[in-house]
Amino acid sequence: MSTSTIETYAIAQQLVAAHRSGDRVLVDASTLQALSRAQALSIQHEFVSALSVPVAGWKVAALPDGDLISAPIVESRLLRSSASISRTVYGLGGIECEIAFRLAREPVPGREGFAREDIVDAIDGACAAIEVVDSRWSTTLPTPRNAMIADLLSNGALVVGSVNSNWRDVAFDALRARLSINGGTACQSTGGHPDGDLIGLLVMFANDLRKRGRVLSPGEIVTTGSYTGFHTAKPGDEIVAEFDGFSSVSVTFE
Repeated sequence: MSTSTIETYAIAQQLVAAHRSGDRVLVDASTLQALSRAQALSIQHEFVSALSVPVAGWKVAALPDGDLISAPIVESRLLRSSASISRTVYGLGGIECEIAFRLAREPVPGREGFAREDIVDAIDGACAAIEVVDSRWSTTLPTPRNAMIADLLSNGALVVGSVNSNWRDVAFDALRARLSINGGTACQSTGGHPDGDLIGLLVMFANDLRKRGRVLSPGEIVTTGSYTGFHTAKPGDEIVAEFDGFSSVSVTFE
């Protein structure tokens, strides 16, 4: 086993321990800054493998510079509304209001890869979601990009609402969203997602996975980024996300 492989395994094991305990991985900021994309993906893979929990979905984002980043969401952290979660799970208490899609079947690519219709045909429905964001690194936010990838894109949990099978009628680029905490409005937006073409994002993601030798599986949930930006909540708070045309979704921080 090479030195780099040993280091990847060691970091992944530390992240697994932090995932289970709610503790932080003590690491220098310079170490996180030095992680390459290949190293980050290797750590991510080892991390998920060591958790020994099935992958239930994905978190994906296209950044302003064109970079596409993603990470698996494990089954134990995909929750149904109205969930109540412990501090071990919510940690720093980050929250984002998102739209997630559920796959009915594995999408089938054409000769040139996945096209828009290939992904649309594979989608079973869409739902409102609250992503709980929690970095497992000991360094302060913001976390370097590749370090985020290694740490499952800082996913603490994803709480999803009821699936809307009429999602094709939704104008995602003009969707109205509201985030409330304990009944008070923390944020509301119209077309607040930085990339309103959510299906286009899913196409990019499916093609990226294909290049890496991976596929989207039936029943998996893919969440596509925040409509309301990043906010934080504290112990005892009840968080609710509302999107026009979708059932609301809620989570309580114990």
